[in-house]
Amino acid sequence: MLAVVGCTVSPEPPPPVGTRPAEALPGVEIRPLGAAHGDWAIVLRSASGYGAPDEGEIWAVPLDGGEAKRVIAWTSYGIGAYDAIRLGLTVVARQLSPDRRRIVLTVTKYSRATFGGALAIIDLFTGRFASLDTPNIQMPWRPAWSPDGRRIAFDRYESTFWTGISVIGADNSDLRRLCDASMVSVGGMGAFRGCYGIDGWTPDSKAVRFYEVDGYSVIDADTGAITRFGVHGASLIASDWREAPPAVALGVIEGGELKLMTFDSGGSAPRVLARVPSGSLGFFEPRWNPRSGDLLTRRGGELFVYGSQLSGRRVAAVGCEIRGEWRPDGTEVVYLAPCLGTGELHLAAAGVSGGLPATGDRVVWSPPAGGRSDWRVVDLAVVHYP
Repeated sequence: MLAVVGCTVSPEPPPPVGTRPAEALPGVEIRPLGAAHGDWAIVLRSASGYGAPDEGEIWAVPLDGGEAKRVIAWTSYGIGAYDAIRLGLTVVARQLSPDRRRIVLTVTKYSRATFGGALAIIDLFTGRFASLDTPNIQMPWRPAWSPDGRRIAFDRYESTFWTGISVIGADNSDLRRLCDASMVSVGGMGAFRGCYGIDGWTPDSKAVRFYEVDGYSVIDADTGAITRFGVHGASLIASDWREAPPAVALGVIEGGELKLMTFDSGGSAPRVLARVPSGSLGFFEPRWNPRSGDLLTRRGGELFVYGSQLSGRRVAAVGCEIRGEWRPDGTEVVYLAPCLGTGELHLAAAGVSGGLPATGDRVVWSPPAGGRSDWRVVDLAVVHYP
């Protein structure tokens, strides 16, 4: 995310005291959620700006019934509606604070007419916000909040080039360049080398996960030491991490096959859970079940669960690429179906009953029709509030 998704709230440090209250956030409208309890989906809906800033909305949807609320509406470059190949510029789960109350977003720095971005922290419950100072950085994209709540990592983007990864304290302190990326020529075509493409933090908050042109790596946020995984072809939100071994799940390309694999936290002890021939639909966005070793993964418009019981069972299928996450108790899958209605949020059974897959799929929410026909629900996080 990646970001811990579908889990109960973990303790985090007291609210930061050093953030600078922003006088205004250009192009941002906030409607505080107020108190919230139980299981919720935090959903991103977006529409492409077609070369201008995208439009985005953050919705809070109670999974057990009740009113869904649009908490944030904003305009910014690269929110992600156009992002058919999942570049992951906005991934809700990795941008939420550990208590899931606050979110860090890339917002417009100046105005809709000027390319440039800044980072802002917004409290979903109260609507309070603060800006983070990132001077001399044109676009801070793909922000990721560390699990201990203390730091935010982000990709730097300058004049059509990814230039590396930086880290800043959530209290607006200690902005640092962590590592750099550059454009090189490979076979007469341009390619980026070095570090960029943030995937999130490791669960211990010590290292930042990122993608390279030819692999997947982890960089220590204090020492800069890099650990590289021997994999290729991982998509930009293709991995998930947990503390228990095996820690890492990745969808990769290897030896002419597409594979769903697991590793320990250092990139060793690989295990293949599933494989299909090259040219087939690959394994994307694997997600660990918060209560077991099962993995949820997407293949095109279908969601599958791989684990100890009925491995590879299909739990959902629609006519477009969908996004799925586990419910916090691990019994159901919450997924978005952009092509159904105005974009539907569903709950699907994922357990086993009497030795057979449990059945059941129901619509939880459909967003209201907007003034544009190209609004899409594109991402979600599933959270629990006490």
